[in-house]
Amino acid sequence: MIKSISRTDLETCIYRVRNAGDKERSDDKYNQASVLVLFINDEIKKNSSILMIKRKNNLRKHAGQIAFPGGRKEKVDLNLEETAKRETEEEINISREHFSIIGNLPKFFTGTGYVVTPFLGIMQSNSNWRKELIPNLSEVEQIFFPPTDCLLLPEYHLREKPPINSSMSMTWTINYDDKNIWGLTARVLVTISAGLGLREFPPCDDI
Repeated sequence: MIKSISRTDLETCIYRVRNAGDKERSDDKYNQASVLVLFINDEIKKNSSILMIKRKNNLRKHAGQIAFPGGRKEKVDLNLEETAKRETEEEINISREHFSIIGNLPKFFTGTGYVVTPFLGIMQSNSNWRKELIPNLSEVEQIFFPPTDCLLLPEYHLREKPPINSSMSMTWTINYDDKNIWGLTARVLVTISAGLGLREFPPCDDI
């Protein structure tokens, strides 16, 4: 069982995975984007969960997929960390004062033309963020909080062929509560698991 994830745990994870991103590609062929992996610690139960969303089925890209808050970098964003914060505010109404960003993982490339930088953060335990939590119904169908055990322990990680319409050669999948987590989202979770010392590092040859 995974207990509460501390700031030190995430700092160690970020250091260990500093070279574990995808092989370098020409960034000018990809759209810059970032996501925010938010850990929520329950100080009473001494365990943790990760905030995730299910995207609306009618979106032009990544429709219906399980994901982290995040999206494409816009001109208003000074950097990709600002992108992650802005998108989190827009998608689920959580302002940046409620969480601390610890750092970021290396770049991950997607078959849909994005180069994504994942940022790791921890929700402030003494904030009233749950009162603000509202999905942007034009983009987000559901917000949920899977336990870290169900996402990061290697017995839940499967290496499979992707859906037929995907340009990926292989993908990771994690099945939580009948929600199929795959693609970039699953690959980030498997990489975090390795960074926390729970498994070996995954291959980076999905696309």
